[in-house]
Amino acid sequence: MALDDRKKQILQAIVEDYISTAEPVGSRSISKKPELNLSAATIRNEMGDLEDMGLLVQPHTSAGRVPSTGGYRMYVDSLMEKYEMTAVEMEQIKQAASMKKQELEKIVRDVAAAFSGLSGLPVIGVLPAAEASVVKNLKIVRVDTCAVMVIVSDRSGLIKTKLLRLSEDISDEFAGQLTAILNENLSGLTLSEINLSNIMEVRSAIGENFEILTSVIELVHEAVSEIDERQIFIDGLPNLLNFPEYSSVDKVKELFKILEKRENLTKIVMAGAPGGSTKILIGDEIPVEGLKENSVILAPYRAFGNLNGVLGVFGPARMDYSKIVSALEFFTNQLSSVLTQDFGSKQKLIGKGDDSDV
Repeated sequence: MALDDRKKQILQAIVEDYISTAEPVGSRSISKKPELNLSAATIRNEMGDLEDMGLLVQPHTSAGRVPSTGGYRMYVDSLMEKYEMTAVEMEQIKQAASMKKQELEKIVRDVAAAFSGLSGLPVIGVLPAAEASVVKNLKIVRVDTCAVMVIVSDRSGLIKTKLLRLSEDISDEFAGQLTAILNENLSGLTLSEINLSNIMEVRSAIGENFEILTSVIELVHEAVSEIDERQIFIDGLPNLLNFPEYSSVDKVKELFKILEKRENLTKIVMAGAPGGSTKILIGDEIPVEGLKENSVILAPYRAFGNLNGVLGVFGPARMDYSKIVSALEFFTNQLSSVLTQDFGSKQKLIGKGDDSDV
């Protein structure tokens, strides 16, 4: 759809005015913008043409116009100017992304919550996942009387820890022996390759002793399964209550039900399929019933081991696309830096004692 320069200027002015005020935009308010230098009558005629083209809609007979889904799409694709972040905004994001090193999942969830607070919008997060996790190392650490920590890492550096309560105490020496036996028999295998034969070999190496074996193997399976599973979540849903679009209690309840379903979040992310760039879904482009008045912005981030995850912002179609895109891209770049350099170079869990051998 081709627009002449005047229509482009007017559409851009209407979209940005509506984003700012949440009120239908009339020709008189647009005519007051000095950069346009157009009369209200001329703007009114152009607005009529833009409405005929499906880029604007008139919610009420006597009201001004608001952007349609197509209008927002035209704005995002062709008219939106890059938002230049301030030094203060960049510093806030850097601090939010520079979380204390810990498990990958907690880092991503914490920074998603931080960005939700900074942006004032809900954030969708997708944790990085390997196609098939290969066990790199296992470690059994005695942490208390009748309690051990099972630590499993895969080749990409992802780590899961599980606490196991025992009916009888074991020595540190035996925990070390069990660690060596488990690694000898299970390291280098995927979850599907850990079978009865492997387990019997471990049992034979351990000797007659061991009720602990069944529990340990179960926890290894559980930990590797969690690494394999591509986890998705949403944080900050209550932020939507700050927007006039969500003033209806019944409407908000229904929206929350939709967004709290994992399968719906998965559909949203898959539709965006960020790949290596930021993607924006507007209105009917979101493949979930009941979300046509909303938009989603999705951006990828990188983790160690060439794994990729996604962070996205959900909100009304009337969102400040330019500012959110700039902030989200800056934020995911900062997160990528944390995960690939500071965290990824060590590829280990920090903050749970000395696990440098994991």
